[in-house]
Amino acid sequence: MRAPTFASVLCLACHAGQSSSSGLSVGSATAAPPRPASGTSEAETTGAEASSSGTSEVVTSTSSSSATTAAVKFDLGAQPDLGVPVGCQSGDLEFSFIWIANSPEGTVSKIDTKTRLEVGRYRTGPEVGPDPSRTSVNLRGDVAVVNRAGSITKIVARAADCVDHDGSGTIETSSGASDVLPWGQDECVVWNTPLRFASRPAAWTSGTPVIDRDGCTAHVDPEVWTSAPDALGNATVYLLRGADGTIVASTTLPGVDGGFGIYGGAVDANNDFWGAAWSTGPLVHVRRDDLSHELIAVPDPQQSFFTVYGFTIDHAGRAWVGGQGSLQRYDPSTATWTSVALPPAYTSLSRGMQEDASGQLWVAALSQGILRVDTDSASFVELIDASMLVGLKYPAGISVDVDGQVWMVDTEANGAHVVDPETHAVTFVGGLVGPYTYSDMTGWALKNVVGAPEG
Repeated sequence: MRAPTFASVLCLACHAGQSSSSGLSVGSATAAPPRPASGTSEAETTGAEASSSGTSEVVTSTSSSSATTAAVKFDLGAQPDLGVPVGCQSGDLEFSFIWIANSPEGTVSKIDTKTRLEVGRYRTGPEVGPDPSRTSVNLRGDVAVVNRAGSITKIVARAADCVDHDGSGTIETSSGASDVLPWGQDECVVWNTPLRFASRPAAWTSGTPVIDRDGCTAHVDPEVWTSAPDALGNATVYLLRGADGTIVASTTLPGVDGGFGIYGGAVDANNDFWGAAWSTGPLVHVRRDDLSHELIAVPDPQQSFFTVYGFTIDHAGRAWVGGQGSLQRYDPSTATWTSVALPPAYTSLSRGMQEDASGQLWVAALSQGILRVDTDSASFVELIDASMLVGLKYPAGISVDVDGQVWMVDTEANGAHVVDPETHAVTFVGGLVGPYTYSDMTGWALKNVVGAPEG
């Protein structure tokens, strides 16, 4: 097949229309293969559905040869009542995927969270070692994966959105771990944008809400935030157009570095970007409307000098920051911090985290397992340790799936522990390669603050 072209060089024309509150001239470019023939705007229609299930078993993630013909699925859980008219579609049953980066392999795995089977594995960048880490899923199910070597890549979830570059009439794409296509040959990998070295966070916006011709609430033209340190002690935050990866805006945050820049990021209901800089902060807030920003000092209640690692935004727009033996909540409505009173036995670094539909925050606790906290009361609930998480080795990230199951990525175990929050039944899904992902791997966090999927 004829491979699409992905730019890895600077391109001034790629930044037409770019704005920057800092006046920074961004030195990275985007090139995208043609969009599908339909050429429609990316839109997400709201709906409602909920279910729950869980098993107690060990599963090795395997390839599914029907990945390119079966209905594509991704994860977004129980929907709020948004007054959606009868006939509006819901994406809950059709979309149920988790996207986990295999960092040392330079790939990202797409796993069906209902069958626990891996249905696709993709190269994430043109670099020899792209080193993927953070993944973010939008309301259409597409993933943006950031490569720490310096780029961001979009992979679409739906076969209809993949691009038939060679005109063969079929989409050539991976169906699992055994058939990873060379870079540039998978027709569901639609764009790659070069960034600076040590890029990390990724966070999709919901897009612009509109009412479609059927009277359904939809979100069109989503964008994606990311960031990278500039090697001068500052961080640059970028906003990219979701359709083709063009950088449409950027701003520099002076003094925001910590060695790795902004370590994790998420959006609030206004599609503003929030993140926190490794390892002592600050907490950062960049407004979508004008790219103005605020920098907020992060307290150090444990005097650990390591207050920032895991990060998320909850349903109420509050920022959660995990540190060494600590977990803190920032409420922007009152500009106040609340520190969770954790038991003395909790000594872990609080890593990837995500809130579920019932307001419970699940946190990957390095060396100890999974921490559970109530978000409204900011109170400790439980610690699920190695006595339940058999084979626990190196907790990294957390994400919640369509059935409310909690996925905890375990880097050194080469898989993920999947916990039923009601029964505490645990399944292990293996077959991954050094998985290392902290962010919104299912799209649940985005839905939790801004909306619902298209069906």
